Amino acid sequence: MSPRTYRILAVAALALLATIVVTGAAVRLTGSGLGCSDWPNCEEGEFLAASTPNQAIEQVNRLFTGLVSLSVIAAVLGSLRRRPYRRDLVWLSLGLVVGVIGQIVLGGITVLVDLHPLAVAGHFVLSMVLVSNAVVLVWRAGRPAGPRRVVVDRTDLRLSRSAVLLACALMLSGPLVTGSGPHAGDAASPRFGWAIPDVVRIHSINMWIFLVVLIVLMVRLARNPHTARAGDERILRRGTTVLSVVVAQGGIGYLQYELGIPAWLVLLHIVGATLVLSSTVWFHLGLSAPVVADEEQGVPPAVDDALRRTGVSAEAFR
Repeated sequence: MSPRTYRILAVAALALLATIVVTGAAVRLTGSGLGCSDWPNCEEGEFLAASTPNQAIEQVNRLFTGLVSLSVIAAVLGSLRRRPYRRDLVWLSLGLVVGVIGQIVLGGITVLVDLHPLAVAGHFVLSMVLVSNAVVLVWRAGRPAGPRRVVVDRTDLRLSRSAVLLACALMLSGPLVTGSGPHAGDAASPRFGWAIPDVVRIHSINMWIFLVVLIVLMVRLARNPHTARAGDERILRRGTTVLSVVVAQGGIGYLQYELGIPAWLVLLHIVGATLVLSSTVWFHLGLSAPVVADEEQGVPPAVDDALRRTGVSAEAFR
């Protein structure tokens, strides 16, 4: 299998993993979380059932999991057949398989505990882990193997790492709001019992800190005289994309709170959450470049970094 074909497989797996986050949210927001009261059968003695709209919605989501499973299996098999062989791609694709198996088991537990908010939150968090894994797989599949070097300074790298951690924290604080809100997936499902304004405030503070870190990072990158030299105009474009997604997501969050948390806006917010984490991870991955690129141009990485710190361009050195 060619690298190009394999990357298409990886993109397909990422798209399906992101889609099932949305379909899973639709199950909860339509009150269909217990449309099937058993697992792995829909009902006792019935693997498939669609006698009610809620059953049909839950059943479609379960069957869609089958497509996701096939896509991650294809990613593993493709990584084994890909030439040149890449061990990192094999391990990343295997991570997707392990994660999907975990999702299937956790989905069953979620049904058996009547959609307890902690189980629902775990289901969502694991979905975000899988999406992040798939983003890294797609990125790696489109880049050459071998060592890489960071193309920004240490402060910018730390800020980017902080942004990734804050995005992950958002994926944890968000379910606190969901688990305390009105959309339990079923009228009889338990809630955390926390006051909505309090958990919303925690989530909102998390978002504002995340946004400030991103703004500081982007200002620093825009003012860095070496940005253009390193070919980092693409980094600035990716950073602008992340900022745009985060601002839009924040606007949706405040709007849904003011409107009383309508289901359609919650669904849009979950789409936004998936985009926020994916774009942040993608941006962070773009802060490095293959070492071989510098070596081919005649400047060893160590020399290139030293020149950059002293303000002498690599072009002048050549």
